[in-house]
Amino acid sequence: MIRDRLKNTARKVLLKVFNMEWDASPSAGPPPATEAFDVKIHGAYIPQVVSGSGDTPGPNHKTNIGRTWLAAQVVSSAAPMLIDLRPPQECVAGMLPGAILLPGEQIRNHLDVLPPKEQRVVIYDQIGSDHADAIANYLRDQGWEMARRLVGGYAEWIEHDEPIEVPQAPAGARLHIGSPAETSTGQRGHVQKVLAKDGVVNCWVLLENGTLIGPVPEQSLR
Repeated sequence: MIRDRLKNTARKVLLKVFNMEWDASPSAGPPPATEAFDVKIHGAYIPQVVSGSGDTPGPNHKTNIGRTWLAAQVVSSAAPMLIDLRPPQECVAGMLPGAILLPGEQIRNHLDVLPPKEQRVVIYDQIGSDHADAIANYLRDQGWEMARRLVGGYAEWIEHDEPIEVPQAPAGARLHIGSPAETSTGQRGHVQKVLAKDGVVNCWVLLENGTLIGPVPEQSLR
């Protein structure tokens, strides 16, 4: 209950102080001018604003988003959909919380995983490269006008100790995102996705040649 109150408080602070570009549902508009705003919140719940590229661009930028702004959204449980473009072996040590792994150009063939077009999407890779910018631009062209690239990528994110999730094997599975895998025919790669359901574990494997295969029964992988 306390944690929920903190999250709600953080959301109110961010909406009032940062004027962020997210959808607040339900939205009642700005508070009346006479309404008092006296909220106390522990500093640990709002990322520290530091000098550097993480502070910019702000939430109203049309193509990019800075680390500080995105971290504020993540800790307040108001994060956009996060798309990780890195190969699985680079994700084994950590990903942004709740991110979906779609390496390289895969998102072009998996638009069905995206949220409704009026919602926010953030694309990131290791360093915030032009490739991430190109993917975000592609999504905007497809109608996701609030698609943004994370400036500095994952490297800057961890440099400033922002929250991450380390991939774990689902219950009943032995493999997880980033695990090396070899098929029964000798094809090698790394696990991109694991799905465990009703005692059956299936994996999707990104092969060394860039081909994604799956679902493959986990028991058939070495």
